[in-house]
Amino acid sequence: MKSSKDAWENEYASKNLMTGVKPAKSLLSWIKHVIKIRDLRGLEFPLEGLRVLDLGSGEGKNALYLAELGAHVCGIEIASNAVTTANDRFAEAKASDINGSVEFVLGSIGEPYKYQNKSFDLVVDVTSSNSLSETERSIYLSESARVLKPDGQMFVRALCKDGDKNAKYLLKHHPGPEYDTYIQPDWGLVERVFSESNLRETYEELFSVKEFSKETHYTTIRDTKYKRNFWVAYLEKR
Repeated sequence: MKSSKDAWENEYASKNLMTGVKPAKSLLSWIKHVIKIRDLRGLEFPLEGLRVLDLGSGEGKNALYLAELGAHVCGIEIASNAVTTANDRFAEAKASDINGSVEFVLGSIGEPYKYQNKSFDLVVDVTSSNSLSETERSIYLSESARVLKPDGQMFVRALCKDGDKNAKYLLKHHPGPEYDTYIQPDWGLVERVFSESNLRETYEELFSVKEFSKETHYTTIRDTKYKRNFWVAYLEKR
């Protein structure tokens, strides 16, 4: 079993799982949802001036897209090589494509954030909190709520257990140290999968669930394709 930092730095070096340079379709749909509810559709840069916290910002694809729409994005990423790549991409794109701003910070989303209370309009977690321990998850939840402004919006995509045969196989044959966790045999990372009720219970103390859905993707690991299910939740700070 590897630490999250080591596992993710190995992944960003090998690119076994990382695919594409565009945000996930579910995140793009949420951005349209945010634009609609904030009535910003008439602006040239519809997220102009909004502050966004990108949790597990990776190599910057989500942060850079949001900055193109005018947002000021802060990204927290645990893998130092991913932060380096993200900063390089930002430097290359800045002159012509970026209408907002981006700051990438090396750190864990399972530790207290450096940002002030009520300082962000939006928080984004695209399958980034799945490797947190329960202690880290508690910090991640309270910190995400703390830094969001009143009625701030949060996007979460999480690993789904319901109807996912691969997840249930891993839980049985490669169990992890905590409830509904397994150890990824291909790269040694602990991951948490959620039933619908578990995920709702995890967030509902601090957030209202505005929309909730399940989506399916196919992930290839070492030439083997796996069907994976994910939960997608649109949340609002209580």
